[in-house]
Amino acid sequence: MPTALTPELAATIRGARLVGTPLRACVKAAGVPWQTAMDWLRKGRAYNAAVPTERNPRHAALGSFAADLDKAGAQCEAALHARVMAETARDGRLALDVLRWNEERPTRELKRKLVAAQVDVETQRAAGLLVNRTDVTSNGKPIAAMTDDELRAHIAGLKDRVAG
Repeated sequence: MPTALTPELAATIRGARLVGTPLRACVKAAGVPWQTAMDWLRKGRAYNAAVPTERNPRHAALGSFAADLDKAGAQCEAALHARVMAETARDGRLALDVLRWNEERPTRELKRKLVAAQVDVETQRAAGLLVNRTDVTSNGKPIAAMTDDELRAHIAGLKDRVAG
């Protein structure tokens, strides 16, 4: 499996992306591990975003790859969007579906973020890094911060309420 980006690999992935192939399938078809491709894109996008004097010259090819791949994805999306919009002129139900889909975009984004947060919490919980905690207070002061005398007085007050 390739671990170095070559012009041939870049062209293969870009070409597949340009015709609408999902990125994961483009990478798989080129025989590149997913994580490797994501590292290339991360480094390439960082290269492109950096101030020119702070760019790592070893990442210039990755910068071109990331820019070309992002451009190919945008071109494909624009072409697909144009086809859908043209079809809505003939199909009113499709037009309504497109309007609803666009209207629900913020909700879909929030759901994606929520699921990602839930996955993060469950991963931390499974690793033993997250423990549910309930802070108990008495008169606005956390129990954990009370002196022994304050804690005894709090317990006595609770006993009195139960007995009362």
